Amino acid sequence: MKLTPKGMRDFLPEEAIIREEVRERITNIYRLYGFVPMETPALEYIETLRAKAGEEIDKQIFVLNDERLALRFDLTVPLARVSANLETARPFKRYAIGPVWRKEEPQKGRFREFWQADADIIGCPSMRAEAELLSMAKTLCSEFGFEKPRILLNNRKILNGIAKRLDFEEKKDEVFRTLDKIDKVGRDVVEDEIIKILGQRGEELLDLVTTGKKNEEKLEIVEKISNEGAQELRRILSLCNFDIEVDLALVRGLGYYTGPVFEIKLSDEIGTVMAGGRYDNLLKIYGRGDYATGISVGIERLITLIMEKREKKKFTYSKAFVACAEPELYNQASQIASYLRKNGIETETDINERSLRKQFEYIDALSIPYVIVVGKRELEKGRFVLRDMKTGKEELLTEEEIAIKLKE
Repeated sequence: MKLTPKGMRDFLPEEAIIREEVRERITNIYRLYGFVPMETPALEYIETLRAKAGEEIDKQIFVLNDERLALRFDLTVPLARVSANLETARPFKRYAIGPVWRKEEPQKGRFREFWQADADIIGCPSMRAEAELLSMAKTLCSEFGFEKPRILLNNRKILNGIAKRLDFEEKKDEVFRTLDKIDKVGRDVVEDEIIKILGQRGEELLDLVTTGKKNEEKLEIVEKISNEGAQELRRILSLCNFDIEVDLALVRGLGYYTGPVFEIKLSDEIGTVMAGGRYDNLLKIYGRGDYATGISVGIERLITLIMEKREKKKFTYSKAFVACAEPELYNQASQIASYLRKNGIETETDINERSLRKQFEYIDALSIPYVIVVGKRELEKGRFVLRDMKTGKEELLTEEEIAIKLKE
């Protein structure tokens, strides 16, 4: 009997600890850049979500039985709903970290319930907003040990200009949905599908967007098609002092993007880990219009990569365990544990009244790094054995000295 719904998972402590650490580290980076938290419900009115979901995402929305409510498919639409009716200083820089749901076919790195970590800037027309988001993304990559991310950049204005130039504006949604699959299925498959839609113009489109030229050469080609789009990308590139690749085939699947769009890849196997773009028209659907741009980190894919790199699993937050050598000393062991906790040290002690051997079996099972052994002789002297479980080294220290040592 399957106990979890399709595409949804339980997380045991060894993985849940990593997930919590990842969320905390992302939060710290967002705060460094001046973003503040905001929370919204998991459920939204279906009209709110469908207002700008796009055909592909609309099929993936989890609708409740009454047909009026549905689970959010991202964190951007709820932000737009709130921000369109929010009187606050601009730019409004918010972050949100939480689960979202999409009814799609599960595969490696892709689930029906997954977490996103978003940061968005409301009320800034300047490309400095995009540059800040990309700089923050680069900082996030470094935070997790990925020093050479592949950052891809395009502009929806350029894509719309191409659709107008090649005369397929009425079919552009279908064409761009197909083009968006090029990384997943390859150029040949996409070319066949686009030629079926556009005929000879399909080859022209692919030749244009898949040119292997350098950034400036690409922009010189497309500035005649969309000068505004090309200039916006030039501005972003000039503000970022790290490698960015202009990718004219980059679409981004959601229908609400209006300007620059970007993706960050850390691994060819796992696909895009961070992505975002400008969506200046989204807020006015829900109230007062405003400029808006943002980035979303796919926590599931990021964690998959982190776990592949991590050699040792962590089964507990506890840094120390106060082991009791004799049953009548449990109260004293608890007092020492309390002292260490007051000093900010995550500490456990035995609550099952087990033998010392059994206590050490538990310590080994959870890989707790330090053990303090409490016995009658140690209590009389006021000094206790602190054992490093990795090296086996032992020191005889007072409570105060143990606290100082474990804080190092």
